[in-house]
Amino acid sequence: MTAILVCGGTLTAAFLQNFVNQRKDAAVYAVDGGLAVAEEAGIIPDYLVGDFDTAEKSLVERYEKQCITIRHQPEKDATDTELAVDEAISNGADMIFLLGAIGSRMDHTMANIHMLYHVMKQGKTAVIVNENNRLTLYNAPFRKRREDFFGTYLSFLPFFGEVTDVVLSGVKYPLFGRTLTAGSSLGVSNEVTGDMVTVSFSKGYLLMIEAKD
Repeated sequence: MTAILVCGGTLTAAFLQNFVNQRKDAAVYAVDGGLAVAEEAGIIPDYLVGDFDTAEKSLVERYEKQCITIRHQPEKDATDTELAVDEAISNGADMIFLLGAIGSRMDHTMANIHMLYHVMKQGKTAVIVNENNRLTLYNAPFRKRREDFFGTYLSFLPFFGEVTDVVLSGVKYPLFGRTLTAGSSLGVSNEVTGDMVTVSFSKGYLLMIEAKD
């Protein structure tokens, strides 16, 4: 089951509308202030989740009559996005797309990127997507076809500590048994050159960022 979380970061109605239209069977969760862009896109969410401190009160009152609403207190130990992620998983989601997860609040952006690990720990998959980027976390080797990549550039960053014995093939700048460490930009700004990109490593968590610009 697929879930789409509409968070309160930077997100255009056009991108959201197109993304949801391509995934008709997905459950849509509007997370607090993300409700505003959902309305602009003409999307009625299946769920509203949050303390609604950033969503317009009249908008929430109108939509909670049409959606399953999970309201939280403002004083809590988790962000609205984390609570929505957990709600989606409890409802059976095994693939979660986070839209509007990147924005001007760097603390929320960083916390949302860590949601990729939070979801992985529960045996599910999460992906952060916006108009220019797609972020995916891996803990095992993988292969990917050229046509399945999101944009022109791809970068590989260690998520915790280091990623050892990294081998990259099918890219402009291949690696052969290198270790990616925090504080190094070695894995940044690569490009797909082959029909198939192969990524292998022996230990660690590898964050892949695909970028269009």
